[in-house]
Amino acid sequence: MTEQDPRYISVTPMKNEGPFVLEWIAHNLAIGVDQIVVMTNDCTDGTDALLQRLDDRGIVTHVDNNSRRQTSPQRRAYNSFIKMGVARPQDWVVVIDADEHINVKTGDNTLRALTEAIPDAKTISMTWRLFGNAGIERYEDRFLSDQFRRAARERTIRPPQAWGFKTMFQPEIWAGLGVHRPKRPTVETMEECHWYNGSGELMPDRYYSRSWRSARDSVGYDLVQVNHYALKSCESYLVKKMRGRAHHLGESLGMEYWDMMNQNADADSSIDVILDRKRGHYYDLLSDPETARLHHMSCDLHRQQISQLREQPEMQDLMQQMTAETSVKTQE
Repeated sequence: MTEQDPRYISVTPMKNEGPFVLEWIAHNLAIGVDQIVVMTNDCTDGTDALLQRLDDRGIVTHVDNNSRRQTSPQRRAYNSFIKMGVARPQDWVVVIDADEHINVKTGDNTLRALTEAIPDAKTISMTWRLFGNAGIERYEDRFLSDQFRRAARERTIRPPQAWGFKTMFQPEIWAGLGVHRPKRPTVETMEECHWYNGSGELMPDRYYSRSWRSARDSVGYDLVQVNHYALKSCESYLVKKMRGRAHHLGESLGMEYWDMMNQNADADSSIDVILDRKRGHYYDLLSDPETARLHHMSCDLHRQQISQLREQPEMQDLMQQMTAETSVKTQE
């Protein structure tokens, strides 16, 4: 790689994702992310310690995003990233969360292959595929991509979240970050944004100023999608409920969110194309004894929290509702 070649940089606010961090990092390395920037806040499960160890090893960039002020952790993280100045005009930046795995379906299945497949692009949106819990009740320390292999159909337009997207972009075109898309264009027209969808087709003009989801005239999965593992197992969802939404202060979760995101209509194992590369990175990460210790500690804390939550009447009721619904859906 020369100094002129673009680098691929991911940005992620994160809280209490310890059991799932190593797979997610191994996945990002497997698709060619050059710099993984993670901002942690209010962690109680060892996520921050694990990421700091990986920072010490030169694998990720970990930033302490804690604050005494009641402000949005996401907004703090994005502002901090911009102030860091790590992205050059020719680089590519993507805001991606810990439950999202970018699934590139072209070339060697890397982000570089994706941008080479759309050579005129300077902005690329990648539509979600919502992955349900696939009838899995118990938490296991296994790859999410091995466990959760049922997703919404590509042409699922409801709920609105089914076609939410994440966007990779070059900073020369955009001055601000957003959860789903960049903000504050530095150019005056949509044409100058060179904005394409996940099938390599130009996005409609309206996206210049608004919208965070694909529509019938903008959806595309041919070259890339984002596997969104929002729920995981029933037991892990109890922990997610207690943690709250990643980008929202004090927002609770329950059956409404579960019903909305629990999409299991189609089997989808397309992400397995990079499985060998991902496994290689994963075991390289675990080869460091301290990284392994911190990972297993987070998994144990996750199990302990699940055990405690399952003793609470409210959580027992939620668990009963989730498992009853899962039984119905897997029989359909």
